[in-house]
Amino acid sequence: MINTLRHHPRALLLSILLHGIVIGLTLMEFKGAPVKPLVSQQGNVDQTIKAEVIDQKKLDKREQDIQRKQAELKKKQEQKKRQEQDAKKRAEAQKKKKIEEQKKQQELERKQAEAEKKRKQELQAKAEAEKKRKAEVLKQKKLEEEKRKKAEAEKKQQEEARRRAEAEKIRQQEEARRKAEAEKQRLEEERLKAEREARLQAEAEQRRKEAELKAQIAAEERQRELDLKRNKYYSMIRDKITRNWRQPANAGDKPLCEVQVIQGPGGVILDVTFGQCPGTREYRLSVESAVLKSDPLPKPEDPELFERNIILKFKPNE
Repeated sequence: MINTLRHHPRALLLSILLHGIVIGLTLMEFKGAPVKPLVSQQGNVDQTIKAEVIDQKKLDKREQDIQRKQAELKKKQEQKKRQEQDAKKRAEAQKKKKIEEQKKQQELERKQAEAEKKRKQELQAKAEAEKKRKAEVLKQKKLEEEKRKKAEAEKKQQEEARRRAEAEKIRQQEEARRKAEAEKQRLEEERLKAEREARLQAEAEQRRKEAELKAQIAAEERQRELDLKRNKYYSMIRDKITRNWRQPANAGDKPLCEVQVIQGPGGVILDVTFGQCPGTREYRLSVESAVLKSDPLPKPEDPELFERNIILKFKPNE
């Protein structure tokens, strides 16, 4: 068979071309709608083997048949494509029509809803107007009723005010009478009270004067008693200081000295100072020593006469 193919190279070329066409058609069948195979694989093999004896005319005819079938197949595919496009257009048109119908339906429903809404609003407006009218009528009736009640209440108040005015007039007259009687009684009681208080005040003043006189007499007697006891007390102190005084060598004159003594409880001497004392220094020192030696000072006969600060007029032998 190889020798045969060597002697017929054109047959070999056609065989290869034929195989290529068959493969191309097979691929196109897989991509498009299924079609019946032009030749089977086994037939292709047989044709290839028999290509040695097929003359050029038959090969050309076969090639023309293949081309014709390819053209028919292409035409069918184009027709199918057009049908698919037409179907797609029809589907799109139907879809568009459906959308338009839906829009029309929605618009109709919207208009119906608006009409229904408007109808309800009108009914509601009528109902509110009727309600408002009834409320106005009720309000007017209520105002008239209130006006009537107010008039009755004012009339009742006026009548009540008249009765209260009459009662108040009677009460004021009675009150004025009671006040007049009470004032008369009060004035009488005040007169009696004033007389009683004046009498009591005169008696109290008399008793006060008598008590003041008694107290004054007692105070004067007490003062005289205290003065006597104070003079005696001061004399006791001067006598004790005189007994303790020792005349210094250069005493000179012995003038009257004012001696200030500060004493504590029990006659304890705390301090000794001089007021007017014109004597010499030795004389003043002798007087100061005599006072200090007199510690403690004599106690007074009456504790009331005790004084913390004592001012003595001291002169020896006097």
